[in-house]
Amino acid sequence: LLKRVCERGDWVSSRLTAAHSFSEQDPDKAAWNFVKLAEAGHEVAQMNAAHLFDTGQSTFLLPEVSSSSAEAEQPDERNVNRILAQRYYEMSA
Repeated sequence: LLKRVCERGDWVSSRLTAAHSFSEQDPDKAAWNFVKLAEAGHEVAQMNAAHLFDTGQSTFLLPEVSSSSAEAEQPDERNVNRILAQRYYEMSA
């Protein structure tokens, strides 16, 4: 019952709508909103956050990389995104 109340409350609906609206324009902002909801236990947000990290659309949790070293850092960034994606996929299961 508590999970149902938490996932369907007004506070969640407005944040989830905002996150979805940002997903095309600003994936990092959408991911941040999904992560906040995911950490609060919202299952749909957990899947959406995992998807944004898994597809590489969002990298807001990664440190900024200078353009000269971008080529060298690519595998590490992908691994971090995969770890984050796996975490949120597991949370949603």
